Amino acid sequence: MFKPIFLCDLDDTLFQTQRKITEYGYSAAFKTAAIDQTGKARSFMTKTQYNWINWLLTSTQLIPITARGTEEISRVQISFQDWKITTHGAVILDKNNQPDIVWREHIELELAKYQDILKQKQALLEQRIESSGIDAWVRMNTEYDKLNIYLVAKHRDSKKIEELYQLCNQIDKETGLEGFYVHRNSNNIAWLPNCIEKGHATRFLLSKLRELQPDTPVLGLGDSVSDHTFLKQCDWFGMPSHGQLFEVFNSTIKHN
Repeated sequence: MFKPIFLCDLDDTLFQTQRKITEYGYSAAFKTAAIDQTGKARSFMTKTQYNWINWLLTSTQLIPITARGTEEISRVQISFQDWKITTHGAVILDKNNQPDIVWREHIELELAKYQDILKQKQALLEQRIESSGIDAWVRMNTEYDKLNIYLVAKHRDSKKIEELYQLCNQIDKETGLEGFYVHRNSNNIAWLPNCIEKGHATRFLLSKLRELQPDTPVLGLGDSVSDHTFLKQCDWFGMPSHGQLFEVFNSTIKHN
């Protein structure tokens, strides 16, 4: 059976937390989609999403493209059979869950100059969050034997995310963002080196796949503005009827 390539974001596209199920107005969770490090259910699919995922697994070459790291994606309860792009594009895993060596060497070389800068940013963020009394945390995402990839910060109370946004705005204003870009989506703030992007990894992987199957249609699905970097490389792409990308699209199109 001929199968098109289907590039797909995970969180808030194929599944979401219980809080988001309520926020998006879904009827109920149907299946566990991902577990946390203790084995507790953390993310869920609705029945519609479950049916959609099973159709994609059967009918397409489904390739997840996610901010989740390699350890995090191993806790996703979906049986992906093909390539995977993880950690905002820092890692490309083959069908045997082994990192693509050429891409790894490229990323390690690109990130060498960012190692100390990322550590300094993390220390400053932690210090300022503590001194301000904001109930938030900062995490360094690492891959390839503890290579620093990017930073992420979240508020423990998603209803108070604005105070974390304001603090981070001030820090970015003071220190600058040379060599970095910031991605924000709901209760998630990430500082990424310019070389770390879903679109960069997608371009590399598609070039490999198209050598073997040049006329294969490429489709995509994502909910975030950061997903546009890989969606624009697809022949066709879409988005769920909620989330950051839909809000941008909906606010841009004028209705009578």
